[in-house]
Amino acid sequence: MNKYVFTLIITFLLSSCQSIVPDLKVEPNKKSGAYYLDDGPEDNPPENLDKIPDAQPKYEALSKRANRPYVAFDKKYVPMQKIIPFEEEGYASWYGKRYHGRKTSIGETYDMYQMTGAHKTLPLPCYIKVTNLENKLSVIIRVNDRGPFIDERIVDLSYAAAQRLRIIEKGSELVKIEMLNPSLAKKNLDQSDNTSSADPSIKDFYIQAGAFSSEDNATNLINKLTTIIFKNSLNIRKINKNSLYLVTIGPYDTQKFAEKALKDISKKIQLNSFIISE
Repeated sequence: MNKYVFTLIITFLLSSCQSIVPDLKVEPNKKSGAYYLDDGPEDNPPENLDKIPDAQPKYEALSKRANRPYVAFDKKYVPMQKIIPFEEEGYASWYGKRYHGRKTSIGETYDMYQMTGAHKTLPLPCYIKVTNLENKLSVIIRVNDRGPFIDERIVDLSYAAAQRLRIIEKGSELVKIEMLNPSLAKKNLDQSDNTSSADPSIKDFYIQAGAFSSEDNATNLINKLTTIIFKNSLNIRKINKNSLYLVTIGPYDTQKFAEKALKDISKKIQLNSFIISE
């Protein structure tokens, strides 16, 4: 088991407080160290770890509880409240059997053999692409936990994700993370694996103006949008998808036209929006 001695992670259960997320996994303020001997992989891990598929991005309502501001090691963190374009580079670490079966910050059971991870401030849950900058391997994970609280570490990976990126033995590695738009993620990945591209004449680009678990909030946004005067009228839709109410504007002939429209609309009303494709 000595070869499975890695980066030190200490479990600390934070007391209940309105500014603290419960069941938080926290670490000391050190750049290096080793995992506790009772962490790491199990004695007989599955043989097909490399065949565990990427997480599949989809629309999910954000957790109200896990996205509140919280404090860890006397530092306050304010999580993001929207799925918006986001990139970050830093070191990834991973957590294993010591946390296997415990609750994550959003109340789910941590499974070290699923493609999941933890981040300090990304909205929970969300989906990110993680690229090992050393070997260029990439995975897509679902972020459902908080951490890691240590210098230069930006993401904690499940054992399965760390195995796919080949950072199990090393314990940590420099990575790039990118938050994914659920609508475009699969399409972009498909196009990166093929030489063909979508027909640009198809009108399938929309502005996603908002995504809400409450239909009333979606209706309120539609009412605000309808009061805005533009040269061309806005074609606004409300769609019920995966238990969410999406407010979309479009379609537009190309993604470029949709992005220009979004820019013009954002001058009239503040939106945390992005382009989607159907």
